[in-house]
Amino acid sequence: MLIKFGLPNVDVWSTWPKLDTPLPPSPFQNEFLTKLYEISMHGSTPLTIAIIYFTSVHYFNNVIKNKQIKKSLQLESESKKDNKPIPKRLPAVPSSISKTSLFKVFVILHNIFLCVYSIWTFIGMTATIGSIMNNFKFELIPSFFKSTKIENYNLKNLELFFQSVCDSKNGLFSRYFTKSQGLHNLEILGFWFYISKFYEVIDTIIILLKGRPSSLLQSYHHAGAMLCMWSGVRFQSPPIWIFVVFNSFIHSLMYFYFTLSCLHIRVPTVFKKILTSMQITQFVVGGSIAVLHACVWIVDTNHIVSKDHLKLMNCISSPDQALPLLINIAYLTPLTALFGAFYIESYFKKNK
Repeated sequence: MLIKFGLPNVDVWSTWPKLDTPLPPSPFQNEFLTKLYEISMHGSTPLTIAIIYFTSVHYFNNVIKNKQIKKSLQLESESKKDNKPIPKRLPAVPSSISKTSLFKVFVILHNIFLCVYSIWTFIGMTATIGSIMNNFKFELIPSFFKSTKIENYNLKNLELFFQSVCDSKNGLFSRYFTKSQGLHNLEILGFWFYISKFYEVIDTIIILLKGRPSSLLQSYHHAGAMLCMWSGVRFQSPPIWIFVVFNSFIHSLMYFYFTLSCLHIRVPTVFKKILTSMQITQFVVGGSIAVLHACVWIVDTNHIVSKDHLKLMNCISSPDQALPLLINIAYLTPLTALFGAFYIESYFKKNK
């Protein structure tokens, strides 16, 4: 057995994280990208942006709601005069820019870009995982065992997977094997996915410009994603691969749907229902798998003595790696509840 399941490492969870842990060296050769990497990895960067974003959204929400109420009263007065039904929903109060052709083209291109980017990330991440599993199966594990004159070893896919994900030196955060095969590691793919969380704020800006307030679900979703991705990349926590893979897959479908909507192509309600269900499922399943990492013990490839005396190390091997897991679980719990409420409001109460 290359791995075993057991209780989490007590030392990891009983010690407070060292937030001043040295930043991993930049994975980029370009000076500008290196500077961007260093600045964005400061904890104050995502925290400040998230707070400004969240407070600004809810400030503009109040502004838009006041405009909606005024317009609603006006429409109500006109409806009474003309003996027409009074609208039950507050009307949109779109800005002048949202009515321009340039804005509409931008929205379409924005959704297409995020759809294509999400597909690229999903394919890149899954290809990298498969490549590293092959490295362990055909190169790393055989060489480790042969150095100790061990010839008989059985490799299972589950063992290879967790060894590939959790091994900090030779796994998903390793630069050597991914670069040698022309692939990106989790450090690079995760970093760009983290940066994309700031760009996705444009989703909210589009809604506000169209004259609708942004929901708590959306503002919480975007603000929390910034902090979750930052912590996972900053401290190179193994479970962050789940956020990148699951979220990029869902976003591929979601932005494809948004693109169709922008092009006025009717999408069946059942597709929207399935998409929301998949979003909720990714939180529950993804969060559960993330917690499972704390119970996984892998072979310490730096200390292989003999087949019968393999030194094991916990997948979450330091308090710093444990911190992103705690942040993500704390974030996903209310997010799942918000999505559940949205699902009920959209597909049950509406139909009733």
